[in-house]
Amino acid sequence: MDAAKLEKEYVALEKKSTEILEELNNARSKRRILQEEIKNLGLSIKALRIKIPKLALEIKGCDTTREELTLRLPTLKEQSTLSSEDEVRLSELKKKVQECKNSLALCVMKSSKLEGEVTKLQKAVLNAGGPQLKKQQDLVAKLGESIDKIEADVRQAQVGASSARKNSIKAEKAKESAETELEDIKSQLESLTSRLVELEEKALVVKQAFESEKIFEAKQRDEMNAAIQAHEKAKEEMNKLTNQDIEISAHVDAINKTYKEFEQTKKHWNQKLDALLKQDEECEAEFDLSDDEEEVRISKHGTNSNVDRDEQIEQNEVKAQPNQQADKEVHPQEDKRERSLPQLSKQALKQYDISEIKNTISVLEKERDTLAKTSNMGAIAEYRKKEADYLSRVEELDAVTETRNQARKVHEDLRRQRLEMFMEGFGIITLKLKEMYQMITLGGDAELELVDSLDPFSEGIVFSVRPPKKSWKNISNLSGGEKTLSSLALVFALHHYRPTPLYVMDEIDAALDFKNVSIVANYIKDRTKNAQFIIISLRNNMFELADRLVGIYKTNNCTKSITINPAAFVKKRDNKENQVSNDSENS
Repeated sequence: MDAAKLEKEYVALEKKSTEILEELNNARSKRRILQEEIKNLGLSIKALRIKIPKLALEIKGCDTTREELTLRLPTLKEQSTLSSEDEVRLSELKKKVQECKNSLALCVMKSSKLEGEVTKLQKAVLNAGGPQLKKQQDLVAKLGESIDKIEADVRQAQVGASSARKNSIKAEKAKESAETELEDIKSQLESLTSRLVELEEKALVVKQAFESEKIFEAKQRDEMNAAIQAHEKAKEEMNKLTNQDIEISAHVDAINKTYKEFEQTKKHWNQKLDALLKQDEECEAEFDLSDDEEEVRISKHGTNSNVDRDEQIEQNEVKAQPNQQADKEVHPQEDKRERSLPQLSKQALKQYDISEIKNTISVLEKERDTLAKTSNMGAIAEYRKKEADYLSRVEELDAVTETRNQARKVHEDLRRQRLEMFMEGFGIITLKLKEMYQMITLGGDAELELVDSLDPFSEGIVFSVRPPKKSWKNISNLSGGEKTLSSLALVFALHHYRPTPLYVMDEIDAALDFKNVSIVANYIKDRTKNAQFIIISLRNNMFELADRLVGIYKTNNCTKSITINPAAFVKKRDNKENQVSNDSENS
């Protein structure tokens, strides 16, 4: 009955374990689906994160172009309008032309008068002649010279008037071109503003989609955490069921072992019983017990010792009856054998000797003792000890697996935190790199891209650059100066993300031209407000903006240094120039 119950319990537990395994497999498949969804959502979020800074940069570029155009508007307006100097000069030229015209009219009037006088004088000369004629000729010569001078002045005035007309025509053309350019700029500004509005709307849509995806990701993450917790609970229940299964199997093995031992003892005693039955049959063949029974029935005499022995035998038979009934219940197949045993009477038992029976009992006890000595009775205790050791090892294994799972969880959290921090810094450095490269090269573009966006630490980063008026190139395909500018932009972007109080740079301007050296030097000069830069350089542009110049030189096989403050020399030079200008003014 106990074995049947145990077998039923074992079957029920096995069924329950299969159900739990099915639930565990379903949970694992669901977790796998959720992990794939989270992976896809992470990819879309990364794409949106990359797209949003690009849109922001485009918006920023539109803002810069708009600011540049707005800054160019007043200069173009100034170019289209005449300046005060031009107006003053035009008015002066007009006055000069008017004066020349007036002087020309006066000269014409005088010349007409003189011509009349000349005709009169010629008539008088013809009439009179003499010294008066000479005087008049001299006067005519003087008047001719004055007329020539006046005609020359008139020609100069006409040339000035024509040049003034040409200048005014040029000014009107410049004004017309400036107006057309202003209209074009206004149309471009309107198109840029409309594009800016569209980009802002798109950015708003992208931002809303990003927020919704973020909320959905949080929900999916909560569901995944709940599924993981359910998986852990199912795993714990599975471990408990496996432990119970192991215990039940051990218990069943112990029961089977004891059952085998009982079978062996049963076989042994059955053999003994068969031997006794054979002896009983031989005794029945030798002796006729029926006469003895009749004599016992007829006889009424007997000793007290025999009566006591008979009473003891009856008591033993009474005590043996419940044991026989129990044996009949346990072993129903042996009822026939026990019923076949003869029932001896008291008189028949008198022929057996008690001493011989005791001797046989002692012999059987000795055999039992020898069997107890030779048989390994400590196997059960050893088995129980091994079972306890096994259960303790199972508990240790569960504890180790739990600590391993906790360590794995901590490791995964650290990896996720490292990835989040890296992606955050990567986004900031990428944006600052674009800004720095545009500032240094005055119009270029740079980009940092991940080779494997799912695992950025496996394949690394690709640094590509687009110099001004050129195509996109890898940094290994650039010239020396372009490599220097791109690497400086990356260094400045990294320093912007993680600034330090001290920077040491060795000949960063060796491959740069005059313009780029000036740009880099001015940027470093601006950054020295919050940090200290030690730069080794051989370029004058870098020297001019330095706060201190440290020179290294060698004399008498010894290296020495000297420190110079350039600002002090500038002050001395300004003082000398002021002194020279004051002396010249006084002289």
